Amino acid sequence: MTNRLMAALAGATSIAAMAATPAMAQQRQFAIEAGDLKGALDAFARQTGRPVIYRSEDVKGVRSPGFRGTASAETALSAILARSGFAPRFDSSGAVAIVRTPAPQARKSPAAARPVEQVAVPAADDVPAEAEPAIVVTGIRSSLERAADVKRNAVQVVDSIVAEDIGKLPDPTTAAALQRVPGIQVETDRNNELTNVRIRGLTDIGRTLNGREMFTTTSRDFDVKDVPAQALSRIDVFKSQTADLIEGGVAGAIDLKLNQPFNFKKPTFVVTARENYASRLGKAGPQVGGLATTRFDTGIGEIGVLVNGSFSKSDSERSQTNMTDRRSSGVSPLNTPGYLIPQVIQNMPNVGAVTRGEANAAVQWQASPSLQVYAEGLYTYFRTTTGFSGFNPQPFNAGTSITDIVASDNCFQTRVNASGTNPTLVNNADGTQSLQPYTVQTLCDIKSATLKNVVINQNSSSDRLTQTNRMVAGGLKFDRDRARATLDVSYQKSRSFDENVNIEVGQRVDTVYLTTDNDGAAAISLDPSIPTSSANLSLRNAFNQNFTLATGSLFQARFDGERDLGGIFSKIQAGIRFADRKAVYRNVQQTNPTSSIGCNNIETGKASCLVSDLGLSSDFIGTIGYAPGINGGSNFVGASPDYLLSERGRNELRSLFGLALRQPDYDPTHQFDASERTWAGYVQAAYAIDLGGDLALDGVVGVRGVNTDRTIATYRKDSTGAIVPISETRSDFDLLPSATARLQWPGGFQMRLDYSRTMRRPDFGSLNPTQSLTYVGNVFLLNTATAGNPDLKPQKSDSFDATAEYYFHSGSISLDGFYRTIRNRVVSSAVQTTIDGTAFLLTTPRNVGEVTLKGIESSAQYFFDFLPGAFSGIGVQAAFTYIDSRIGGSDPLAGRPLQGVSKYNYTLGALYEKSGISGRLIYTFRSRYYSGDNSGAVSLRPIDSSRIDDVFIPTQLIYVRPAGRLDFSIGVDVNPAFHIDIGGTNITRTRTRQYFGVSYLNAQVYGDETTYSIGVRVRL
Repeated sequence: MTNRLMAALAGATSIAAMAATPAMAQQRQFAIEAGDLKGALDAFARQTGRPVIYRSEDVKGVRSPGFRGTASAETALSAILARSGFAPRFDSSGAVAIVRTPAPQARKSPAAARPVEQVAVPAADDVPAEAEPAIVVTGIRSSLERAADVKRNAVQVVDSIVAEDIGKLPDPTTAAALQRVPGIQVETDRNNELTNVRIRGLTDIGRTLNGREMFTTTSRDFDVKDVPAQALSRIDVFKSQTADLIEGGVAGAIDLKLNQPFNFKKPTFVVTARENYASRLGKAGPQVGGLATTRFDTGIGEIGVLVNGSFSKSDSERSQTNMTDRRSSGVSPLNTPGYLIPQVIQNMPNVGAVTRGEANAAVQWQASPSLQVYAEGLYTYFRTTTGFSGFNPQPFNAGTSITDIVASDNCFQTRVNASGTNPTLVNNADGTQSLQPYTVQTLCDIKSATLKNVVINQNSSSDRLTQTNRMVAGGLKFDRDRARATLDVSYQKSRSFDENVNIEVGQRVDTVYLTTDNDGAAAISLDPSIPTSSANLSLRNAFNQNFTLATGSLFQARFDGERDLGGIFSKIQAGIRFADRKAVYRNVQQTNPTSSIGCNNIETGKASCLVSDLGLSSDFIGTIGYAPGINGGSNFVGASPDYLLSERGRNELRSLFGLALRQPDYDPTHQFDASERTWAGYVQAAYAIDLGGDLALDGVVGVRGVNTDRTIATYRKDSTGAIVPISETRSDFDLLPSATARLQWPGGFQMRLDYSRTMRRPDFGSLNPTQSLTYVGNVFLLNTATAGNPDLKPQKSDSFDATAEYYFHSGSISLDGFYRTIRNRVVSSAVQTTIDGTAFLLTTPRNVGEVTLKGIESSAQYFFDFLPGAFSGIGVQAAFTYIDSRIGGSDPLAGRPLQGVSKYNYTLGALYEKSGISGRLIYTFRSRYYSGDNSGAVSLRPIDSSRIDDVFIPTQLIYVRPAGRLDFSIGVDVNPAFHIDIGGTNITRTRTRQYFGVSYLNAQVYGDETTYSIGVRVRL
């Protein structure tokens, strides 16, 4: 009979997950949510292990009341199909066919169909791609459809990414996958990886793992790169809050979901292997992973066990060409008025390697039909040795001259002080402010020039950052009749150790030819033997030792309960959470001028030291980087990072400078100890109202109360130079109301209206009241300093979302309008200041009053099922976001957009899924945004004629130009157990280009990597 049923349902038929068939009369616990009939049938198949056969198009849009409680499979299935117009047909083998009844009943109205489903807390039946029913549509298409189901059924505005299979999110990294979500933006970091995830332009995001708060050492954020994409089954991006969500994200929240053993109905073993080739660098690196899981019946109940792990390693080199702050050519030593010349022309690639490891395990025990006990563990490891290397001509060193200047047509009026730079503010004795003496000049940028007798600084930074996270968790889930409860307890430890040891060498060169716009970036030409020769290198500037240790811990416990009700209010929820957070930060920044050992910079006219005369090991100098801006592309030498990373090399230099042969002691004025305790509680009610005519209104209303007590302790120097302890204590209480409403029409159309209030506590480092000073040792680069602000207030936001969503056979489309106000928005900016007689560029955070952010998001996906044959596997995907943001109040940035916010973002994709072949071609675009505030720097900038005499510093922002990336992947299921795929990221070889204020000249250009990969996956 099974064969007859299969034949009768041939075509677009869905077959739920297969497993051994239990007796129909066996009593078992069911937890099947109300909602789509398809989802209810799939849940029934998972919970019984029975094959369930049905036509996907027949049940599309049909609703089911679901079923909770202890019953036989037959009774539960009858309840699921109640008034749906469908009935079961049983086969002796255990297969169940879902067929229309001879006289189909009217479809149940959405109002009676279900209360809203909530996806805030991961549940045991959050099934990854492998464990989902093995339906006709799989891979990319199945992933997109399940993500659409999550969005459709969620109580709040949420977008999701669902793994196509075990260990296979749609993109190779978590951040790469997130950039496809409407409203998400990312950036490329020094490791040539996508990072710095933003929701609607904001980085203040709550981050959770399986619903638990996660963090990295002393910050509020958890770096999503620490959990590899292949370890995840799903990612949820919450853009509006509900009371049951953990507070802490002004912009929203991201929840990473790991696989769980009860997601799988049979023993499963998966191995993945991939080789990633970086085409700019010309090197490949491995990426491997594995998952094993099983579940079995015992005398004390069913138990499931899962272990998962992954490892990857890759070399990295991100080219970087910079023209630092431009100053007047009319000052010494150039003495050629009329032009804007960069202080340093930097060829500074970031070079190193990235290693990652991750392991997680989970145990689930169904102790009784109503009680589940679980335990989980996670370990992540991240290490990068990526540091900068430089080959940097410095035009303003003594003895340098400039000739053959070709001026551009780009000129502007500017204020110039005696040093040829932007005048700074002076604090007068009477409490007023004035500017340094200046003249008003009209200066022009140059196209090219020849620098004679110029000093080239060849610096190297050996940076080794090692970061680990450990988490253990456990809890209970209770589900009986109309009541459900969860107790979850976890403990996390996070540690990072950063070792940054660097030293500089350099030489004087007869002639360097500079062009400021060679394919959009600065470039230099010189004798080709010079960049790779160590013959004339001498020690210069300083030997620096910087070490940072940061640790953090978090104990958290929460209890959540809910009960189904009757009437308008379908469910009531309440919960309480306690969190005890600790953070420790230790740092030392030791600068040892080379002049202290008699090795002066060559431009000073004093005695200098050739490297060859110092008696250092032969591996002190080596090839440290490749720069496309040197002679059209050239390697160059300097102090070897490998030498600087070794204790042998470090101790050789420590001995040369007369220092202790060990890491320097931490500076007590560069440390803090923080503790924070949080109590939070919430109550939330779900409602459902039948409006008649197949219309339904449902949603939730709730409020969350949060009390936070925080103390930060550190040290600082008093007026006598003595080191004294200081501490800051603060207590806050916040009420965070939220409400959602969803109106459902027949045929898959629905609308939402959401309101929520969110808050974000300042990072611990931002609250640290002491100053951290960094001496760069180069007279043409300002010393830098950072300081926290103990008076920072938590950011608070009120947000409104209105959506229209349409779900139909083969696709979906949605439109979301949003409006958000943010009070006490935190921004950081730098100003020039003098500390103990030395000039510094001091960066501090501040609250800027109120910020508004509004915009629209739209997304759509569609598969052309109506096309014949293989063409029916073609699909399209698109997303678009428009954001308008403004800073209010009297802040210097008032009237400008928020930092990091692009006005336009869009994604366009071509998809294919048919007969075991899948493919994606995705283009992602982001419009211009500014990444930093350079107003406090020395760079000259235009001044409006009407404000020449005003005492102020003109704003100068660092803008990132519009850019897009094109990625692709193609996969083939060779057989059910073996899959092979190839892919490429940034195949257009897009570069990141930045400019300082004036848009006609790129100040910084980064060579973002293009990566190709080939991978296999074996599943048993």
